[in-house]
Amino acid sequence: MKKTAIILAVLLCFVNCAESLPTYESDLPPILIQGAMKIETDILISALEDSHDVTIAHWHYAAGKIGGYPVVISVTRCEGVNASVSTALAIETFKPCAVINQGTAGGHDPELRRGDIVIASDCFNASAWKALPSAKGEGVNYRDINLLDVNFYDEYENGEEITFLPADEKLKASALAVKGKYSGGKIVEGRIATYDSWENRVDNILFLHEKFGSSCEEMETFTVAKVCRVYGVPFLGVRIISNSALTGEGFIPELGHDCQAFVIEIVKNYIKEMNR
Repeated sequence: MKKTAIILAVLLCFVNCAESLPTYESDLPPILIQGAMKIETDILISALEDSHDVTIAHWHYAAGKIGGYPVVISVTRCEGVNASVSTALAIETFKPCAVINQGTAGGHDPELRRGDIVIASDCFNASAWKALPSAKGEGVNYRDINLLDVNFYDEYENGEEITFLPADEKLKASALAVKGKYSGGKIVEGRIATYDSWENRVDNILFLHEKFGSSCEEMETFTVAKVCRVYGVPFLGVRIISNSALTGEGFIPELGHDCQAFVIEIVKNYIKEMNR
């Protein structure tokens, strides 16, 4: 019932927005950079040249340029439904050539510390799982699960089973090529887990890391990656470890600024590669 209500809400948003989508004119397709909160987008917005604001229903965007190339910053708001609708509206309106979703995340890898940055090799939906059967009184074992594949509820890819959505190789290469410009921690290639919850149970974090290879957790990357896959738009996830139950390091939201500064370097390098 809840899932049906969410789908209806999304459809209503598109119906209400379809006739009022703003126009966006640019000689070149922009790069879309996303963050869920102000702390994950304010540095990016301030870096824009000749910027102007665009609001579509519940979602806000800032369009401008970085290094003379068109860039749109999207404030998606938190969690998957917000992020997916914001992404679809942005793709329909701005026609981006690439999407980078970035921000803060909780650590799942014991080797990662606060301030380290994960460049996504791929991502998965940690909320989409099927539990093994158990009888009344047998208790709940959160480790008796198997992940559902991306197409469990649809068949837009002819039923192909895909659990982990990969990052675009060119975007990932552009990110890894500038890792020397970041001094706040180490840069690693890893797997991002997305789900609409905050996981603070150490044993379950370790289970997700050991069974599914998760490097960190957050609430938007996978849903954005799936929308980009449907539209055929190159995608990359970038996340800074802002806290970790494994290391006892509490949440520092301001680390979102460090992630944004690094993403600006990624974008500059990607623009340079596109111009070659």
